[in-house]
Amino acid sequence: MATIRFDTRFPGYEVLSELGRSNARILKARHLATGDLVAIKHFALNTDEETLRRFQRESAIMTSIAHPNIVKVREVQLEAELPYLVMELIEGGSLKQLITSQNRISIPTTIRLGLQMAEAFKAIHPQGIIHRDIKPENILFRPLPSGELHFLLTDFGVARLHEQSNTLTGQSLMTYEYASPEQFNDPKGVTQATDYYSLGVVLYECLHGCVPFALTDDSGIVTFMNKVLTEAPPALTVTRQDPLLEPFVELLQGLLQKKPADRLSDPDELTWQLKQAELNYLQANRAGFTARKPTPLPNSPVVNREEPNAINPVASFPEPVAEGAEPARPASGKPSRSGVKWAVLGLAVLLGGAGLYYALTDFGAKPAENRLVSGDSTTAAVTNPVASETPAPPVVDTLQQRLAEEARRREQLRAEVVAAGKELNAEILDLHVGLLGGIKNVRVQVNNPSPFPFPSIAVQVSYYKDNGGLYKTEKMFFNNVAPNSSPVRKAPNSDRGTRVTCKILKYDLPKLDSLMHGVPTDSIN
Repeated sequence: MATIRFDTRFPGYEVLSELGRSNARILKARHLATGDLVAIKHFALNTDEETLRRFQRESAIMTSIAHPNIVKVREVQLEAELPYLVMELIEGGSLKQLITSQNRISIPTTIRLGLQMAEAFKAIHPQGIIHRDIKPENILFRPLPSGELHFLLTDFGVARLHEQSNTLTGQSLMTYEYASPEQFNDPKGVTQATDYYSLGVVLYECLHGCVPFALTDDSGIVTFMNKVLTEAPPALTVTRQDPLLEPFVELLQGLLQKKPADRLSDPDELTWQLKQAELNYLQANRAGFTARKPTPLPNSPVVNREEPNAINPVASFPEPVAEGAEPARPASGKPSRSGVKWAVLGLAVLLGGAGLYYALTDFGAKPAENRLVSGDSTTAAVTNPVASETPAPPVVDTLQQRLAEEARRREQLRAEVVAAGKELNAEILDLHVGLLGGIKNVRVQVNNPSPFPFPSIAVQVSYYKDNGGLYKTEKMFFNNVAPNSSPVRKAPNSDRGTRVTCKILKYDLPKLDSLMHGVPTDSIN
């Protein structure tokens, strides 16, 4: 395919080919200055200025986020002749393509997908970014040398634009099937819980091969919406009948709750439930494997069932046969008198020799494992290393103990972090009030006296007029606030007002996993 240049529309980029079309046209291009391959997404926007301004702000935040599970936004040009976004190019494909080709995604890959999306949510939600359109088309993957897939989330904020610019019937049918109930009955009240519901639909489809509620030609949009708003996902009952999928019932029920307040919407809790589901899945697999016990070989040792690790020495160590001698044959009839005499004589000699040896070597005082048995001209140590060893605990039991201990440590550490968050405070250091009003050069300081870092702290700054009435409020974000630190940032200016206040509006708790790896065990016990 010949290279097409769009230098006037996409300055600095050379367009190589078209990758696809959905709500926008996606092009593969090369950045001329660096040679990097990128994806350019451009679309027709028909929306109000406020929505464009909000999208511009969110896109600017996205360009500052560098996260392994988020497609990097390199450039945003909404005021160009042809509005477009420039993103890093992910060559692997989309989760939608995987589902289409495989129908169902393997359970280990589904768990990996959920864990990586939880990490992506940790990066965007503290910044005030709600994706609003989590679906397989917006989850890309990159194959790793290990054969595993690395997943990345893309298309941030585009859903908000289309919510404002399109009618309900003008959007993609696939988008509706992943939409949360509140996106139908309360679109202005959408919170980060919406992203968790949509992720629940995605995980549901990966495990079952279908979405909980499908919008088909036979059912109208009203019927479909009523199902999403009122009915429980039907296949959860089917899941309970499958021992391999049953561990995911509680997780899916938590993600697919109708009310946002009842929904699982904490990334750490999501990570924990995914790991617990993975453990239960491994247990179910192990139970199915151990149920098929191998048949012992004909010459294998006879195992004592009362002591699983003890080996029957009679079966294990047959009586030796002298070299060159014929094997003993079973005797028939009564034994001869000469045979009996020789047997008695041999037994007497053996007993006498054993008694003498016992007296000379203090045989009874030696440990059982070191006692010697003498016979003919050979002396052999009889030991049973298998019986003397302590049986190793089952792998799954060890995992359960480790998870239980980790859960206890996690809960205690979470309580300490929550208490530390309540100690955060913000204050105005200085400001300048103009002669005719207006506030400038406001410096806001956030104090973190705790030993924990906070990824993001949102501060609300309020400006008051001469008569004491509130003029406006602004929101500021302090990112990556270190332990025992007091960072200072400049607040936006105000053209009116004579007084300003500030307070912490919300904050994002630090990742418990990183804290647990960085804090010694005794410090959180």
